[in-house]
Amino acid sequence: MFSFSETKSEKPKFDKAKLFPLVLRLGDFLKKAFDHYTQLRIAGSELDADTLAAFVYLQMASWDPKIGHKEILDDETKHAAARFVAGVAMNMAKEQ
Repeated sequence: MFSFSETKSEKPKFDKAKLFPLVLRLGDFLKKAFDHYTQLRIAGSELDADTLAAFVYLQMASWDPKIGHKEILDDETKHAAARFVAGVAMNMAKEQ
């Protein structure tokens, strides 16, 4: 997908289609975060974004996505992805 062996006349290739499995899995984590957050709110508890992000990060613990043979999430990036998913879930659950 990502080819960095470029010549002077070629740019690195970026195949968006190979990102679909990553995006679909992030959608799964988003659903888990949304369900967890809304269930706790219904039960009368409130979570902040960092706590929800920690929950999502634990759900992602064994997830090591690759594109080709290249691992694409280091620990810092996985934390950032968990925080992003938590924020989106909370925004989706906000009452109008």
